Amino acid sequence: MARLGSDRELTATDAGDRTGREFWDRWWQRTPLPAPIDPTHSGLKNYPWRSFHRYFEEVFRGEPTGEQRLVEIGCGQSVFLPYFARTFGFKVSGLDQSELGCERARRILEREQVPGEICLGDLFVPPPALVGVFDAAFSVGVVEHFNDTPEAARAVARFLKPGGRMLTIVPNLTGMLGLYQRLLDRALYDAHVVMDRERLAGAHRQAGLEVESAGYLMPVGLEVLNVESWKSRLARKLVARTHTAASRLAWLVDDHVIPLPPNRWTSPYVVCVARKPALGGQDARRC
Repeated sequence: MARLGSDRELTATDAGDRTGREFWDRWWQRTPLPAPIDPTHSGLKNYPWRSFHRYFEEVFRGEPTGEQRLVEIGCGQSVFLPYFARTFGFKVSGLDQSELGCERARRILEREQVPGEICLGDLFVPPPALVGVFDAAFSVGVVEHFNDTPEAARAVARFLKPGGRMLTIVPNLTGMLGLYQRLLDRALYDAHVVMDRERLAGAHRQAGLEVESAGYLMPVGLEVLNVESWKSRLARKLVARTHTAASRLAWLVDDHVIPLPPNRWTSPYVVCVARKPALGGQDARRC
């Protein structure tokens, strides 16, 4: 995946990485190990996971997932890998640049008694054995941390077989959520490339992928916002609880009063599904 006129591969620095390994090491150090995803649980607390589950069911409907391999790029502390394995039958692998993130991802797989391979490595210089061998590539909160988003999307696509599908989820920092995040924590806001569905889909097309769908997930979700730069733990907790209460009120309305449509202004996530062309893709490299 070298740049035109270059004989070397693109690096995260070339693509304009806005975070880096140290950012994610600090992030995982202060984040507790998450509970498993169980979309069968009712109640407002589990509303986000039920929303994700309905979306994934739609994305993978008709796919022979029980015979396929899925890789999560940026899998640090991931609860998605055991979920994909148990719910859809995928054989799962993950890649992350944070050693701590990888360790926690392995712990979660062990806790869920799900087999899987977690690799420490760079998205742009991946282990050769992982290139071109997956039927599905999943990432959440990854490609938006690079100034050159199409190059980040192209790097993720390298893991796919020709004809494989790529599922990308990024936080929606357009509209009111973006304005609010900028006011809450400008440094964290600046760590993201702000993308609506058109820009995210466009980045995938520029990466040479065939976009199948792009849109927004969930009508409201203030819990996607963070105030990590605030020094006061009490203030951070107060903001988090306020966000949770406001979000659950909206989820209650959506569940029991009137459906609230996902939208550019208040939805917490932007999603895109794209396919690697079946012909003309890069050849896989093996060990």
